[in-house]
Amino acid sequence: MPKKQQRRPPAPARRNKLKPVTIVAAVPVSTLEIIFKRVPLLAEFHPRDFTIRPLPGFTNHNFHLQNDEHDWVLRIPKPETNQTINRQHEVHNARLANSLGIAPDSVWCDKSGLSLSVSLADSRSISTDDMDNETTLGKLLKTISRLHKSKNKFLGTVDLAELLSHYYEQVPGHLQNQIEPSYRIAIAKLESLPEKEKMLVPSHNDLVLENILLDAAGQIWLIDWEYSSMASPYWDLATLCNAAKLDQTQCAGLITEYGNHCRNLVPEILSDYRYMLDVLSTCWMAVFGETDGI
Repeated sequence: MPKKQQRRPPAPARRNKLKPVTIVAAVPVSTLEIIFKRVPLLAEFHPRDFTIRPLPGFTNHNFHLQNDEHDWVLRIPKPETNQTINRQHEVHNARLANSLGIAPDSVWCDKSGLSLSVSLADSRSISTDDMDNETTLGKLLKTISRLHKSKNKFLGTVDLAELLSHYYEQVPGHLQNQIEPSYRIAIAKLESLPEKEKMLVPSHNDLVLENILLDAAGQIWLIDWEYSSMASPYWDLATLCNAAKLDQTQCAGLITEYGNHCRNLVPEILSDYRYMLDVLSTCWMAVFGETDGI
């Protein structure tokens, strides 16, 4: 459900002191004009009242909107995303994450996934170099731990066996034969997981580096909660390890730091999750045509 609408700002008579809007081929100004009319806080503006900068995003078109009075992030979901994303779950989970102080505030959203959020001033996505910085890594794992041990009840539950099977069955035949050996190993690893390691915690589930921001004050923020749900704590850590391409020594240090804030995890199981999620990612990319080969 959309959040309660805030009072609209005054008409933009004094605006447009910054550069003209950035024209983005994927979303032209004419489309942005239509989108602006759908968002109450933007309805009295024209795109040219803002400096607009495209932001990274795979499942959405994201834009940084800035003028003399406002600093926002506009997210326009791609049409196909709502086939796999439950927007009601996303809104609920993102609000809980915001209450923990680890996610930016969403000032407006609708059931299609269109949203307007507060921009994090002077922030940037973390890099692989940041993962070698003990201070930054410590802050990141403390943030993840705060989420995992929060006792919040996220909507949705991830089922890795179901996801692996679902996407593997959709992989085109000429690629499925190449993926099959890895898929079988992933299923075997999943079936051999100890029962005690199947606990679920509130999870982000898409901790790629682009979704982890570091602001000017050194605070870590997690963005894009589309795939969030209750899941194994190994899921977030394995995704992070894969995204940052961490080696075994780095993963061991990551698990130790995480255990200092939350609970002890088993390195071998983290390694299994890395493998399983890598196979899931390979299947997903093959289904959506993002790879020419395996």
